[in-house]
Amino acid sequence: MKRIYLFASAILIAGSLSFLTSCNGSKSQDAVVADTVAVVPEEPKGAMDLAVDTTTSKVAWIGASPVKKHNGTFGIAPDSKLVVENGTLTGGTITINMNNIKVLDIEKAEDNAKLVGHLKSKDFFAADVYPTSVFTITSVEAIDSAVVAKEGEYITENPTHKITGNLKMMDVEKSISFYANVTLPAEGEVKAKAKFNLDRTQFNVSFMAEGTGKIKDKLINNTVNIELDITAKAAPAM
Repeated sequence: MKRIYLFASAILIAGSLSFLTSCNGSKSQDAVVADTVAVVPEEPKGAMDLAVDTTTSKVAWIGASPVKKHNGTFGIAPDSKLVVENGTLTGGTITINMNNIKVLDIEKAEDNAKLVGHLKSKDFFAADVYPTSVFTITSVEAIDSAVVAKEGEYITENPTHKITGNLKMMDVEKSISFYANVTLPAEGEVKAKAKFNLDRTQFNVSFMAEGTGKIKDKLINNTVNIELDITAKAAPAM
């Protein structure tokens, strides 16, 4: 049982950001977090809603303790979408299903199931109370990739835009910004990829199981690496 809890402490996901080291010690890019929630602009009349392809898109995570690291994914709800206007990404909403957390690196079914259950419990995400987390885009700004630091392995490759949006997780909502690679490979299709660090503690995600919470919480790195790989498409013509 102790071993399972140590696995759990290595996994913590959450949201918010700060520049720390990634799991292997090399630096990773952070999103920038602000306590003030940004205003969500009205959707332009000529904009097109593109449904996120939940079968090919992913929200992946890597969590670590001082001695271990683990990885997995969150589920993406079918109401997620990206918004495009005149061939440019302008908005969107990604709804994360917190009851669909997956652990990918623990092969033993029993250990895997125990960890998933523990992550969904009140000790971490309290998924029964907060079944979804939501990221709502508030602005998308084109950037020059040459000015973006390329230090470390866990970074967005060839960033083209800075995306800002409101992340609501559990009972906390804050504005976050991160670099992304955004492409429109075909008419009615957009792809967005990003990698960045999140600081779980800014969203009140703490490991409070078994024993003194503060002591247990120090077994987990505050930083969690998040990877977004999102594809959204227009509904096929009837």
